Amino acid sequence: MAPSPLLQVQKLEEALTAKPADPNPILALLALARHANPEVVHKAVWALYRVFGVQLAQGRVGGITGPKERESAEVKDGGKVKSWLRDRLLEYAAILGGLLHDSEAALRLLFALLVPLSESAGVPIHLPYFRILVSYLLAPPDSQRGASSHDSTLEENQEGPSGELPLDVAGAAVDDYWAKYDDLRLFFFREIPSFLPLQHVDNLLNQLVHLIYLPKEQGDINAFFIPGLKANPSSAKKAKSKKGKKGKKEVDALPDWMEAYDEPSDEEEEQLAGKKRQRTAALGTAAAVHSLAAHTAAYTAAWEGVLSYPLEKGWERRVLTNLHGERGILAYMSASRRVIVADWLGATVDRGGAHAMLAMNGLYVLMTAYNLDYPNFYTRLYALLTPEVLHARYRARFFRLLEFYQEARAFGADGPAGRRRARHPLHVQPLQEASGTMPMLHRLDDGQDLDPYDATEPNPLSTKAIDGSVWELGAVRKHYLASIAVMAQVFEEQFTKPPFLLEDFLDHGYQTLFNTEAERKIKNPPALSVQLELGKPEDMPAPFPSGDGGFGEDKDVVSELWAF
Repeated sequence: MAPSPLLQVQKLEEALTAKPADPNPILALLALARHANPEVVHKAVWALYRVFGVQLAQGRVGGITGPKERESAEVKDGGKVKSWLRDRLLEYAAILGGLLHDSEAALRLLFALLVPLSESAGVPIHLPYFRILVSYLLAPPDSQRGASSHDSTLEENQEGPSGELPLDVAGAAVDDYWAKYDDLRLFFFREIPSFLPLQHVDNLLNQLVHLIYLPKEQGDINAFFIPGLKANPSSAKKAKSKKGKKGKKEVDALPDWMEAYDEPSDEEEEQLAGKKRQRTAALGTAAAVHSLAAHTAAYTAAWEGVLSYPLEKGWERRVLTNLHGERGILAYMSASRRVIVADWLGATVDRGGAHAMLAMNGLYVLMTAYNLDYPNFYTRLYALLTPEVLHARYRARFFRLLEFYQEARAFGADGPAGRRRARHPLHVQPLQEASGTMPMLHRLDDGQDLDPYDATEPNPLSTKAIDGSVWELGAVRKHYLASIAVMAQVFEEQFTKPPFLLEDFLDHGYQTLFNTEAERKIKNPPALSVQLELGKPEDMPAPFPSGDGGFGEDKDVVSELWAF
């Protein structure tokens, strides 16, 4: 009777640990790692991790990037066995990558292999394996659980759509690794552009958008996953440089009165240090981990790559809302590369719609906080003032921002925005705040019936709005809604009252408007000259015809035309 799979895993691990020189049982252990039983898979993958840990510690795994003399020595000393073990290690990593998409979460094991691989190769970080790890997180392969070989899969053992990383796995990668360790996050940012475009960009963005707590100062870089990267190589160089300068100073000492001219000033030293920090491409691996400029450059390059490809509307909206703020995307990007984001925002504004409103906010932040020169800002803002803006999902936020933009800078003497917004009888406050628009309210009748305002002119300064009057406000004085009629009549009086707060009106929409009218209590019901005799509902004919030409309740015309 054959032993149970769990017992086989235990015996194979004991055999491989006792005699590492005979790696043949690894094949059987890899087969058990593809077992249909999740419990067997769990035991097998952990056993393989311990087995490969022993093999790596003894230098038995070949094909690892390192010094050339080491590679040549590997070829001479058992090169075939080491290459075979390397292939089995890659096969094991592929099994773990497939388990990311399966019920067995193998994320911890994938990251745990990175440290012994790096130490075995004698490099700060084993980049080839790290790229494999990132590829599994961005495009996870199908699970091999229950398959007969490494190049086959079983459909019934797959969980979730193919190629999509589960949200819990993406969250674990962010919380336990990318956000926690500075070195891993830097290399993750550096690898992102090489994987674009992705078939499932959600796998990347579900990790990237959550990385909002990045280092802003040199002291913030203090958490390292790989022990060999903890030491800052620049500190050792500075100590050695100071020691050399001290010895040279004793030999070539200058008079006191010349030292002030020979030594660079503090400002010059800061400028030179800043120039050196900007050359992030020339930094070594360990030096880049401890360089704030390298982290900023990698983060910027990652987002440049993402924004260079079209995004789905949901992700586009998510990026737009996360752009600004103390922990926003723009706050961590290189100052010289923010113009790339401005181009993306400009293209979003050109497409119009609700996202154009959010993109205008990003452009305004770039202009005010980062000194971006964008002369067409108010022209594009004026183009968004159409009746469709009242139906947009973000209309309340847009009008909040619009009020803020107009407080920051007036639209000029023409006041065209006031004319356009007056045609949307909801918001009339800017006319009171901008004194240059007052002639449009108090213009005397000159006998001309034509309105000089050109609503089709895209340039707000060429609309001739100031030459006419805001007759739109007079048209809504008899509006059905009493609140709108009262606000329109305010402009017939002297402006002695404080301005209305826009916040009091922005939370109201069509739903609240309908609820207010539907729930309104009639104090004085209208008088009827004829007494109505109400019958039973079943005696009443159907008010709307059905689809077959008769009468019935199959087709409700009102419900088809109106949706509340």
